[in-house]
Amino acid sequence: MKFLDRLPSGTTTVSSGLLINGVSAYIFISIASRDLGAEMYTPLGMLWALSFLLGPGIFHPLEQQTARSIASRFGSETIPVVKAASVVGGLVTLLIVVLALCFNSWLIENIFSGQRSLLAAIIIVIIGLGTAHLVKGVLAGTGRFKSYSKYLVGEGLGRLAATAVLALFAAGEVWMYGLALGLSPFIGISAALIREKDLIRDGPKVKAKEISGALGVLLLSSLAVAMVLNVSPLTVELLAESNQKEEPGKFFNALLIARIPLFFFQAIQAALLPRLSQLVASEEFRKFKHETMRLLGFISVFGVCFLALMAFSGQWLTRLAFGSQYEISRQDMFLLAVSSVGLMYALSMTQGLLALHRQGLSATAWIVGIATFPATIFLGEDLFLRVEIALITTVFITTSLLGFFLTKSYKTQKVNPT
Repeated sequence: MKFLDRLPSGTTTVSSGLLINGVSAYIFISIASRDLGAEMYTPLGMLWALSFLLGPGIFHPLEQQTARSIASRFGSETIPVVKAASVVGGLVTLLIVVLALCFNSWLIENIFSGQRSLLAAIIIVIIGLGTAHLVKGVLAGTGRFKSYSKYLVGEGLGRLAATAVLALFAAGEVWMYGLALGLSPFIGISAALIREKDLIRDGPKVKAKEISGALGVLLLSSLAVAMVLNVSPLTVELLAESNQKEEPGKFFNALLIARIPLFFFQAIQAALLPRLSQLVASEEFRKFKHETMRLLGFISVFGVCFLALMAFSGQWLTRLAFGSQYEISRQDMFLLAVSSVGLMYALSMTQGLLALHRQGLSATAWIVGIATFPATIFLGEDLFLRVEIALITTVFITTSLLGFFLTKSYKTQKVNPT
């Protein structure tokens, strides 16, 4: 068996789009970091961190539930699912926009360092991500991974194109980069759908309750996932002293380097859940276990190689990408990489639980995990080390619980299939 054969079908196609998206993202961040400087870059970094929180935390459940609903119908009925998902997604988007407006003063002062323009940017990001994840759910559920990849390419290159155009009018301004972030999902959607045919197929009516019924627990689970993924840079921002204004930006950029595997892991997630959902729907539980174990084996081999890379070259990569003013210690880079590898295990097992319709168990594991973060954040005095130890502890507890729940759920489902 080839090493890459351990990955779900569709992963390679989506990975090509993620590669372009990822490279363009790091180019964007590198340009912004050097142009704005560490202190001015920090609020933009927090906008980016919030977009990660909103995407995986709020809207990725919509994508997952849409993809799973369509895939369980073997991609033959999309219109009823899309209508139901649009109602639910629209209400969620409206609620988040209202909350952002209600807490605008707190966001501007505590997260965006007084940059009022970034409030408008985050609202555009919210609407863009809500629409984009619905579209990606339809594409993943119908197996249109080439178009899914086109979205990623369009979003990444669109971000750079928007930056270049806006730079003609406001070079060196924080709001310019914020607006480019907000516009990029819409550019990605256009790229994905411009030549897509026969995507929408009619079928029996689907009530919004079918999407929202599982979405509540799924949303709770994904919020906890997103908190684990993104709480660390926001915590550094909140805990930093007045003489540490540059530290949040430095930590965030170092985290971006350590999270490179997680970025590309989106390709595996996009293909994995529809595939596992189909296996559960057809009661092929042996194949379900086989595919899950193959993926965990891939992560083990890859994880060892990545940890070695970060231990010896993490500092250099950060300096190369963002400049010497963003460099942090070798120990910090290694610890951040440990948390990233652990999260790859956790996210893989989460997909298995979702396919088995065990959203509640998944949510329980992530909520218990994130609850340990504040309990361990005050151990030690070094700002970065405190956050890193709390993050690793959170990931370890979450992954252990997910592994236990997945094993138990698989045995139960195999004995008593629905």
